[in-house]
Amino acid sequence: MSSTDRTHHAAGADGPPHRARGRMARRPRIRLALAAAAAGALATATALTLAMPAGASTGSTSTDVPARVHGSATGHALSLRAMPAGTATFGRGIHGSLTMHAHLFGLTPGSSHNVDLVTGGQFPAVRFSPLTANSVGQADSTLKSSFTGQLPRGSHLVVRMGIQGGGVGSEPIARTRRLSGPGYRPYRLTAVEVSRAGVSFGTPRGRATISYNQHRRTLTVTVDARGFTPGLHAAHIHLGSCLRQGPVLYMLKDLVADSHGIVHAVRVVYHASAPVPAHGWYLNTHQGNSNTILSNGKPTIFFRPLLCADL
Repeated sequence: MSSTDRTHHAAGADGPPHRARGRMARRPRIRLALAAAAAGALATATALTLAMPAGASTGSTSTDVPARVHGSATGHALSLRAMPAGTATFGRGIHGSLTMHAHLFGLTPGSSHNVDLVTGGQFPAVRFSPLTANSVGQADSTLKSSFTGQLPRGSHLVVRMGIQGGGVGSEPIARTRRLSGPGYRPYRLTAVEVSRAGVSFGTPRGRATISYNQHRRTLTVTVDARGFTPGLHAAHIHLGSCLRQGPVLYMLKDLVADSHGIVHAVRVVYHASAPVPAHGWYLNTHQGNSNTILSNGKPTIFFRPLLCADL
């Protein structure tokens, strides 16, 4: 083998021996530099996460919060439904008297309500037997009256706040549209909000967002709503659902409504034990404030739910 051949054989395919040794020497330094850069990026990301305000998400955010943020259970957009909700179906009793079957949910648990068919014109209002809600705010019963005439065209049904005459107890909380004829099909009951002074604010409506920050263990609730009497309104996250109301899980600071309603009210729950589950929680807003919705541990007339959403 010539001297030239010996030199080429020693170098191999990668070139001369001194170049191969140079590459091998540089590789550990490159690995160390990459490791240092990765560690620095991780430290920066951690610092930013810890510095974020309560309730903020580490992911991308937008004005319209999706029900699931990037597939995780950290954020929910909620459409708040006016309470109570249900139907009224008219019928006839054994002796031809007018009856009404009420199928409702979203009432104050254990509450009782007067129910009237407001006829107007030549007929006085028709009073039905009281409507009573069960322990989860539902009513599914047939109410009786002494009225034996034809169902007056243009009349409408009203569910009132309570059973006491006068004052807040006589204010409506739900009503049907004007009846178009004597048929006995179901009529939808629409929730309404009327103040103690008799001022009508229409049907409550609104939206909310709720997000969970796993680093700070906080739940952040943001509410925008209309159709509320100006003043303070209690709000809670409950166990259960709008259909079957349950106990309070987290109390929120009272929401404040003005002439424009509740505008971007943000409430933060600290030390939240877990993120929002797939089901089993609901958000409820009430007609009264935290000082008026309970008496001796039981719901008062002001506990009446106004808006609700299953989480």
